[in-house]
Amino acid sequence: MLSHRLIRLWHSRLAWLIGVQFVLWMLSGLYMSTAPIDWIHGDHWVWPDARVVLPTAVVSSAHLQQQFPDSMRFTLKTLFGQTVYEVHRPNAIVLVDGVSGVTRPPLDATAVRTLAQARFAHPRAIRSIDWLDKAPGEVSGRPAPLWRVRFDGASAPTLYYSPFTGELLAKRFAGWRVFDALWMLHIMDYATRSNVNNWLLRIAAGIALAFVLSGAALLAVSRRRPRTVPSVRLPRRPLRTRIHRVAGWAIGAQLLVWVGSGLTMSLLDHSVVEGHTYARPPAPAAAIDYSSLLAPSVIAAHHAGQARSVAFQTAVDGPVYVVTTPSGAYRYNAHTGVPQPVTAAVAHSAVAADYAGPGRLQTPEWLAAADLETRGHEGGFWRVRIDDDLRTTIYVSAQTGSIVERRNRVWRLFDIAWMLHIMDYRARENFNHPLLIAVAFGGTCLSVSGLLLLWRRWRAPRQRRVTA
Repeated sequence: MLSHRLIRLWHSRLAWLIGVQFVLWMLSGLYMSTAPIDWIHGDHWVWPDARVVLPTAVVSSAHLQQQFPDSMRFTLKTLFGQTVYEVHRPNAIVLVDGVSGVTRPPLDATAVRTLAQARFAHPRAIRSIDWLDKAPGEVSGRPAPLWRVRFDGASAPTLYYSPFTGELLAKRFAGWRVFDALWMLHIMDYATRSNVNNWLLRIAAGIALAFVLSGAALLAVSRRRPRTVPSVRLPRRPLRTRIHRVAGWAIGAQLLVWVGSGLTMSLLDHSVVEGHTYARPPAPAAAIDYSSLLAPSVIAAHHAGQARSVAFQTAVDGPVYVVTTPSGAYRYNAHTGVPQPVTAAVAHSAVAADYAGPGRLQTPEWLAAADLETRGHEGGFWRVRIDDDLRTTIYVSAQTGSIVERRNRVWRLFDIAWMLHIMDYRARENFNHPLLIAVAFGGTCLSVSGLLLLWRRWRAPRQRRVTA
């Protein structure tokens, strides 16, 4: 049986290896659990986008075909209070005035200033407007070039706009930047801040697992301190030791769960978790055949005052218009203008076009509302199970006909680990709840007190040598 002294020795040695990182994990987790995610996203800095497609006559689709015969898709929307087409070509996106048909140049600084001032929800002056040929790190996933609009204030709120579409691409401020820096420390990816499969994290999590297990063993064998003289009462342990022990008993099991679930998520290939294993690469989009297409303004008229955009798509069941409104998305036949529902056959065809694996597709199943595997999405869904080695399931939106999620057995294991990690045992998506905050605070106390104890014990022999 391992002795108390040997367990303490190994616990201390492991603490030297992982102690600082453990404190960083606890501190970053505490911040991420206490900061509301909507606040982190910067939603409070801007007004909601309330644009709707105006009930005005627009240029014909034949005009678009004459101007852009290679266009692949387009969207009718409103920009600067005017109806515009956003036309996607093989290597470019252009804006076309919906009434005159004149091509608009990319947005200049004056136009971006107008957009930013109208959207920003606080009375602050614009500090600078910068054209960026390369996206900076805080918006590295956004297409470049782009405009950066900085506002005055200690939190340095910043809006990023596309010069080609006029759309707001991202909102950043000090709270998000702190979150991003702590996320980098949490997953130990100091380059891209997004790779949860890096070997540094895996090794650290493995050491941390051994560290927590040795701490649990140390608590178990040191419940009572032996008395060499029964009649002599032992002095109380120092405060930092008592805090460390109480916190260890209170949240030790959850620490083990945190480290174990974190190690599990780092070991699971994120590409497989995201469902990319059997996903077919998208085929090059064909040029639009504009003949006999209805004008998108006719479709928008079905939702007068509510349509935010009308997007043309080439779907598996033919060309369609998808109208986005505050209440959801609606699908119409692009030739006839009648509603075109997503049937089981359409869902099956969409999955067959998306799936490139060896499995056999089963009959689509109807879901009236989102379940755990489609959480975060609205509306009904078609679920298509596939007989393959990953037990793949693909979900198709009943509103738009698009693939919304690809799930498999690796994702399901990851999802269980995620549930345990954020302690949300019902919805598995809320990491701002009181239970997690309280336990994260306890974990911070435990890790900081442990680091102080380690420092104290390291200095004690040095002080004795100096005294001698």
